[in-house]
Amino acid sequence: MSHSWSRQVAIAGIGESDLGLVPDKDPMQLHAQAAKRALEDCGLKNTDVDGVLTTGTANRLILMHSVLFAEHVGIRPRFTTSMQIGGATIIQMVISAANAIHCGMADVVLIASADSIRSFVGYGELMSIIGEGITELYSKIGHSQFECPYGPTLISTYALAATRHMHEYGTTHEQLAQVAVSIRKHASMHPDAQKREPLTVEDVLSSKMISWPLTKDMCSIISDGGAALVVTSAERARDLKKKPVLLLGAGARTMQEHVTLVDDLVGTAAADAGRQAYEMAGLGPKDMHFAQFYDCFSITPILFLEDFDFCEKGDGGRFVEGGKRIEIGGEIPIVTHGGCHAHCHPGLPSGIFHITEAVKQLRGEVGGARQVKNARVGLVTGLGGHFSCHTALILGTD
Repeated sequence: MSHSWSRQVAIAGIGESDLGLVPDKDPMQLHAQAAKRALEDCGLKNTDVDGVLTTGTANRLILMHSVLFAEHVGIRPRFTTSMQIGGATIIQMVISAANAIHCGMADVVLIASADSIRSFVGYGELMSIIGEGITELYSKIGHSQFECPYGPTLISTYALAATRHMHEYGTTHEQLAQVAVSIRKHASMHPDAQKREPLTVEDVLSSKMISWPLTKDMCSIISDGGAALVVTSAERARDLKKKPVLLLGAGARTMQEHVTLVDDLVGTAAADAGRQAYEMAGLGPKDMHFAQFYDCFSITPILFLEDFDFCEKGDGGRFVEGGKRIEIGGEIPIVTHGGCHAHCHPGLPSGIFHITEAVKQLRGEVGGARQVKNARVGLVTGLGGHFSCHTALILGTD
């Protein structure tokens, strides 16, 4: 496999829409707001863009979503499509943008992703779906003749992984809770985070049980919002407004959609995605200054610490215990913006904030106590479905 675009493609601009509860903007308006801010960030105009990638929304089925978005913001791209592989989507879009730029199909690619699952789907409606209506919903959007009629949900799938990890390696409920506590600590320092109140292990354990052993505070929040990225060649990015953040390496692996076909609940295909990314970048886990793990549930950072080789398999629970090793100033700070747990989780677009946070950290723009000191290289991961799709991206300044 040719790795020739490593260090030859860069993220030149980032922009985030209004976040949290945004009832005055629909998803397309959030897409456009984030895109405008990303272009302003790097000093380009919509007429400079010839590639557009989007994710669509959960609120409304829109065929040819990227085409409608491009029309909405006045872009006529050479290269465009919409993608959907859950929380792994955004990194896969960055990989696709890099491939398009490298082979000459586009010069400047705009990636935009936003949704309004808190306002337009309706928080109350979503909570009712999580209750009695969840099996019916999954039957409609999944494979109704196999797993869906029997009750497994996305949350219970991750609970199965957590339970298995506890059984095989002695991981404790308190260690799972610590992940949420440390991520919330980072969110408490982020002015745009939806949940900023500090938590204790006791707080997390006493929050509502959703699917044992996962309590409410170990799960993603519900949000409105989105973000956009401007991707171009490293050469062009060096002439723009902001310090370019280079794509050093990337990897991906998709396994299965059905949870009954998962080979190993505690050993994920993230290990393969990580191996590809490390190899492409010519780096390893010891070179990373932070890791923006996709944190849909508190078990995933524990699994990813293991699968991306920050610790041995089975040691993830002990690694996070007490929080010091995974917090800013520690061995490998994780999810430094608050992630899906506390910053913003509008569904499918959530992973884009892990990338915008990584870019801010590498530019040195975060500032204050949340800034990772001398950050030059960082890992971002994505995860979609029932441990189905795994993506990894290594970003750096040189």
